[in-house]
Parts: sequence; C-alpha cells; structure tokens
Amino acid sequence: MTSAKNKSKQKHNANRKKPKRKKNYSLVEADFTLIATTIALVIIGLLMVYSATSYENIALGKSAYKDVYKQGLFALIGIFLMIFVISNIDYHNYTRQLSTLLLILTIGLNLLVLRYDPIKNARRWIHLPMFSFQPSEIAKFMVVVFNANILKRIYMHRKKPWGPVVKVFFTTGILAGIIVIIQSNLSVGAIIGLTSMVMIFLSGASYLQSFIPIILGGAAFTFAILKKPYRLIRVTSFLKPFEDPRGSGHQLVQSLYALSSGGIFGRGLAMSRLKAFWLPEAHNDFIFAVIVEELGFLGGMLVIILLITLVYKGMRISIDARDNFGRLLAAGITAVFAFQSLINIAVVIGAFPVTGVTLPFISAGGTSLIVNLAAVGVLLNISRQKPKDN
Repeated sequence: MTSAKNKSKQKHNANRKKPKRKKNYSLVEADFTLIATTIALVIIGLLMVYSATSYENIALGKSAYKDVYKQGLFALIGIFLMIFVISNIDYHNYTRQLSTLLLILTIGLNLLVLRYDPIKNARRWIHLPMFSFQPSEIAKFMVVVFNANILKRIYMHRKKPWGPVVKVFFTTGILAGIIVIIQSNLSVGAIIGLTSMVMIFLSGASYLQSFIPIILGGAAFTFAILKKPYRLIRVTSFLKPFEDPRGSGHQLVQSLYALSSGGIFGRGLAMSRLKAFWLPEAHNDFIFAVIVEELGFLGGMLVIILLITLVYKGMRISIDARDNFGRLLAAGITAVFAFQSLINIAVVIGAFPVTGVTLPFISAGGTSLIVNLAAVGVLLNISRQKPKDN
C-alpha cells in the first residue's frame, strides 16, 4: 500500500516538473470565414488592378501585366505573413513597451518623408533602392496597438481617470498632425483620429471622456480643412460636381459616369471605358467605380458584402476576445477597415468629398496590402485564443 502511494507521489512530482508546452496554433483553429473573405477580396483586387492598369500600360508601351505582377507579389508576401507568421504570434507579445517603441519608430518614419521630393505636391513615400513604401499605412495600425495597451486597464485609473484618455489623445494628435501637416494626408489623419475615438469609447471610458476628444478632434479637422484652400474646394465641389466638370469636379463626374454605365451586370471584365485616361486614379482611389462599370451593380454589391463580412467577423472576434487588450486590439483593427471602406465607397458614389483613401485589399498599393493582411493575421490570433465556451 505504501509502495503504491510512493509510486503515485513520484509520478505526481514528475508531472509537476515537466515544463509547460508552448501552445502551437494550427490551421485547424483558424477562422476560415475571415481567411476566405480576405483572400476573396485580394483576388478581386488583383483582377481589378490588372483591368484598371492594362490599357494605360499598353498605351505607354509597357506590359499589360506590369502592375498586377507587382501587386501579386505583394499579395503572396502578405498572405504568407498573415497565415504562417503573424497569426501564430501571441498578441500578448505586443506589450506596452514594444508598442511604445514601435510607435516612436513609426513617428520617425513619417518624419523621414521630408528627405524625399514631393510627388503630386505631397511627401508621403520613403524611397529605397529596391522599393518604396508609405509609412502612414503602418501608422494606422501602430496607433491601434499603442492605444489598446494604454486603454486596456482604464477601469483601474480611478484616482486619475483622465490619464489614459489624455495619453491616447496626445499621441494620436501628434501622429495625425504629422501626417496631415507634413504629408498633406488629411484622410489618413482622420481615420487615425476616428479609430482612436472608437477605442476610447469601447474601453469603458465615461461619456464625458469620450465626448471631449470628439469635440477637440472635430475642431482640429475643421481647422485643417480651412487652412488649405484646395481642401475647402473639395468639400464644396462634391455637392455640385457638374458645375466644374473639367476642374474640381472632374474625378467625381467621371466616377458617376462609370457607375451609371455599369447597369446590373456591367460591361464585362476589362471592358471599362472610363479607365482610358478619363477617370484619374482608376487603379487606386476610384477602383470601386471601375468594378461597378465592368461587373455592374451585382459586382459592386459582392465587394460590399465581402467588406461587411470582414467587419462583422472583426466585431465578433472583438466581442469574443479573452481579455480587454484583445477586445480593444480587434476593435481598433476592425475600425480602420470599416472607416477606410466606408470613406472610399462614399467618395466614389459622391456621398463624401474626394479624398485619397484606398479600398482595403483591392486598390493598388504594396504597403497597404501587406500591412492590411498582417492586421488580419493579428485578428486570426485573437480569434484562436477566445474562451472555449464562446
């Protein structure tokens, strides 16, 4: 009897000494709806980038596949990072210290654009020997990681309840101000500000703490519009674009022509007429107009449904997250996708002033595509760690 007890005790001690295995996530645990939705958007994006750029490339004596090959390479890199790298990194590794360091680095990168010559009267790119990238695309998500770390324990700051809110507002204001003033990119600055306000509200802050940043942010946004005459012209011209169809209203007028000529089923893939030097930025900011012209109302609705599904999955992941940090991180990432999609489509249909916001996963742009796919990888990791009873 004693021998049996000793054996049992030795076995128990041996089990206690065994180190805990590090959790390895497998594809079986992945949120396949989120992955399928994201990849579907990327595939549509590749088709439309080819369609929107092929005519211009041929007219300029280049290969019709020049831009889609480049976009395809970025898509492969981004999907690999999303599924096999970022989704396997525990989101708790994005600590406050790391997020602060990354945010400082991001601010430095967004200041570094001053070293380069402006393109279309704006400094937004860092040019390296092999490639160029847009640091403001990184900034949108670095702010989310930093804010989630600051706001995750806001309920513990009872003696200084305004502390976390002030830190978030101050940091967001600095980065958004750099992007708006130095890079002349009001749209990305607005998305960063709106996302931070959503995160403050969802963190459990009081209505007063949530309301004051909205007022101050709205005042700063209004001042930025009034400061630059061309921004004020954009705000007013979208209301009556046909008053100056060859000037300030040109992009929106051509976009509306493209939308109206698509019908229910569209002209057919690669059959757009407005992309032939009529619609500026057809492969980028106004790619949704090309989608509707070629694939019709049904094609446009398919893209909108996929984007709504993406946002819905992000919201569910936020609600089901195992802790407040994961909840805020998922909510912030989802808010970026939601605001960016909403603003882009609203601009194309004439419901919002023309601004340089791309359509996530679809518009041409390597930096945007890789960063967006990496952000989905973070959502996948958060979803894998949700409590088992959810």
